[in-house]
Amino acid sequence: MGVWKAAKAPRRTADRSATAGQSPNSGTDRGTDPSPGAGPTPEADPAAQPSPHVRLEAFASGGRVHQAARDLYVSETHHHHAGPTGPLAVVEPVLPTDEAAAEVFVGRGSETRDILAVLDPAHGATGMVVASSVAGLAGIGKTALARSCAAEAVARGWYEGGAVFVDLNGYAPDPADRVMPEHVFAPALHALGLRDPVDATVSGQAAQYHRLLAERAAERRPVLLVLDNASGTEQIADLMPRSRVHRTLITSRHTLATPGTRTLELGTLAPGDARTLVEEQLAFLSPGDTRSREDDEGTERLCRLCGHLPLALHIAAALLARDPDQTPGTLADELTHAHRRLDVLDDGERAVRAAFDLSYRRLTPEQALLFRLLPINPGPHIATDTAARLVDLADDKATRLIRELARAHVVERAGPGVWRQHDLMRAYAIELLGRRGDDQGGASSRLIEHYIAMTADALWTLNTGTAGPSAAFPTAEDALAWFDREHPNLQAAISMAATFNDGDGALRIQEGLLAVHAHRGQTAEWEAAARSAVRFAKETRDHPGRSRALHQVMLALESAGREEEALRAAETLLRFQHMIVEAALEADRVDDSRRLLEHALAAVAESERLLGEHERRFVLMRREDIARAAIARGVDEISEEFGHRSPHPTAEASASPSEGPRAEAESWARTALERLRATPIGVRRSDPCAAGAVKAARRALELIPENLGPEESEAWREVCELLARFAGERLADGATARSSGQFDRLNWTGRFLPHAAGTYDIAVRAYGRIGDPAAQSRLLTELARESFHSGDYTRAVSCQGRVARIAETIGDEVSQGEALSNMAHAYLLLQDDGNAARFAERAAPLLADANRPAAAGRALTTLANAHYRLDDLTEALHAARRAEALTRSADDHQGHAAALLVLGLVQRDTGDAEQSYMSWRSALLIAQRLDDPYLTAETETFLRNVGYLTT
Repeated sequence: MGVWKAAKAPRRTADRSATAGQSPNSGTDRGTDPSPGAGPTPEADPAAQPSPHVRLEAFASGGRVHQAARDLYVSETHHHHAGPTGPLAVVEPVLPTDEAAAEVFVGRGSETRDILAVLDPAHGATGMVVASSVAGLAGIGKTALARSCAAEAVARGWYEGGAVFVDLNGYAPDPADRVMPEHVFAPALHALGLRDPVDATVSGQAAQYHRLLAERAAERRPVLLVLDNASGTEQIADLMPRSRVHRTLITSRHTLATPGTRTLELGTLAPGDARTLVEEQLAFLSPGDTRSREDDEGTERLCRLCGHLPLALHIAAALLARDPDQTPGTLADELTHAHRRLDVLDDGERAVRAAFDLSYRRLTPEQALLFRLLPINPGPHIATDTAARLVDLADDKATRLIRELARAHVVERAGPGVWRQHDLMRAYAIELLGRRGDDQGGASSRLIEHYIAMTADALWTLNTGTAGPSAAFPTAEDALAWFDREHPNLQAAISMAATFNDGDGALRIQEGLLAVHAHRGQTAEWEAAARSAVRFAKETRDHPGRSRALHQVMLALESAGREEEALRAAETLLRFQHMIVEAALEADRVDDSRRLLEHALAAVAESERLLGEHERRFVLMRREDIARAAIARGVDEISEEFGHRSPHPTAEASASPSEGPRAEAESWARTALERLRATPIGVRRSDPCAAGAVKAARRALELIPENLGPEESEAWREVCELLARFAGERLADGATARSSGQFDRLNWTGRFLPHAAGTYDIAVRAYGRIGDPAAQSRLLTELARESFHSGDYTRAVSCQGRVARIAETIGDEVSQGEALSNMAHAYLLLQDDGNAARFAERAAPLLADANRPAAAGRALTTLANAHYRLDDLTEALHAARRAEALTRSADDHQGHAAALLVLGLVQRDTGDAEQSYMSWRSALLIAQRLDDPYLTAETETFLRNVGYLTT
């Protein structure tokens, strides 16, 4: 089993000022923040197998409960269709009452009875019970009621087929973040224990989902689905079971108009229940505390000011628990004062906001900072060690801080060492974060670095079965459990890193998720994660990372049994090794070259494993590329693997055979060169005079065998180089002809250039026989350049087209982009504006992705020119602006001047005369500053033609 290795790239710190927008429930009292640290600080609580595939070790990769209290629906079996896209869905099992996390839950007796009556599988009703407050108020206790009823139903043994909970995130500010049915099918199938592989398509997953439910119904094994936080029927319709054996609970802040339903509206708690909640919660937090019973009037007033809203009541009880000297009456007085100060949207929100303010004021400065920074974590929950990185503190200190936040009910426990914020409390923290000017960039950078480090540690354990450097994960099971728990956080962190242009960080975390999917054989998720990793690596120009990701795409397709696609992926991986070899040649250190070439060798071997004899020639060519690079960089152990030696002076190196076809071919090639040199320059342009030399060159080509192996090919290289010199010397006549006057120039282009091109064809074919496409590309580029200078643009297009195809075959994206750009320029001169636009449009992104801004800018200048001549001014303006920006950023002064000339032309024709003149003036100043007579003359001629210059 091979291990690919690559050098660790330096990490970059991105600027991540991630202040979210203002909460929709924000008040208008924005100028004054409640100050933390005003109240007493209570004493802190005491602290409580490897993948079988070839893999690359390099720089790094449970259920969740998200938000409390939402509105409720109960249903049996209804089905509708919907399906806009959305983010990750996390499905968790429903635990029975005696195993669920302890919490104070009071009241709702009649609602609980009604819901349990419908959840009872023996109940034959077909309606849907819907619970929602009239105002759709958050914090009303919807999720708490749903969880309580679901846990009780499971405790009674009603759901042998399984019971699961999923947060649909229906009220996310961005609709794209809402979880839709197509994102629930796969995790729900896993959670419900599907034994078969999950289908790779959404339609297939939907079919498996409903088939599984139908099978459970036929077996009389009911399933309970708890769909939390739905904002519309489109989020739930396709998830509804089709059998009345099963049941569904749905929570929402709205009353959903679903056919065949009956509605249960969940309002605030009754006054007596509200008081009971405060009393029991206070007793839970502070055993033996009787203040609420001793101050009846104060407690009732406190409940009233909290709007009998469960969330506000929990916070008020926590405030009392933290301050033993305060009575419910004095807290109510304080709340009344805060209530009058705030201008908020509705009565219920005013009470909650006031309670939030009072709770925040009682935090110490350190606690308050952690509270404000928690929303920077983009996922639904946060582990204690992650919170420690946010505030840059040791784990034990962060543990004490977050436990104090939990006691204050501004965060809540989501599991062992895991915490979450209610959505309203999170929105409140985001507002404070924006106003206080905290260092969000530093916190978010530490957060991403933490996820990267933990991912790397988990990957180490997953790949080796042993604990990594930090010993955080002793076994592979520990690593997988961490990935399961942190999966939504890691997904969100990837998006966060990508948003802030930290593609390197996104790639490292993505590689971890990819490894988990590979370890578990989840091929659909594996492929999707690998393709995302390809994108991140491409954006950051991380060639080894992109190669690793391409390898994972291949493995995922192979594991899924998609043979044709896997073969195409293997070809892509093989082609891309050209970029790895080029990087090895350009690396500053020999050790870096060695690692890159070892990486390329492993990738070629993996590609060959699938391709077999299908691309034997291509595989051998790529191995030869690696061998040449190893010789050039002095990496002896790799060059010797192919039987090559570094060019140290030895007797063996100087010896060479002198007989046989190779010697004869070399003799004919030398004869061709000697005959050409013996002919005077003015005469040898004539084909009849050069016929003998050409005949000798053709004879040399005929002697080169087809399908040579790497070692044999190297032996014939001298013959090819002689033929290349022969072609080059004949083409050199063009420069002499062009400088000899108009007649000689036209005579060269019309009569003699085609014959010179024929000699180039001989050399190109010779290099083809020894499998050296790079040399072929170089020769064709030389011929294209001469054709362009000679005005034979059709031949230039043909040559550059061949270069582009060769470059695409060997994976040389830079050469491909440059060739396509040159083709576009030639087509522009041929007045073929459609093809000019088509090829320039293909060239620009290739060059930009390869970090060639100057070349990309010139391609865009051609594109703008073509669109202008096609009278597509909108596209012309867009391309010209991008060309101007790229050439300016690359300090390509000539390219910048050309881009400005075209931009000014488009600006003039779109009615922006002032900007047009500014662009032209800038172009003229650049030309004059460069002191280039040709460029200045050409620029001035253009500007006179468009009327900018009059003399």
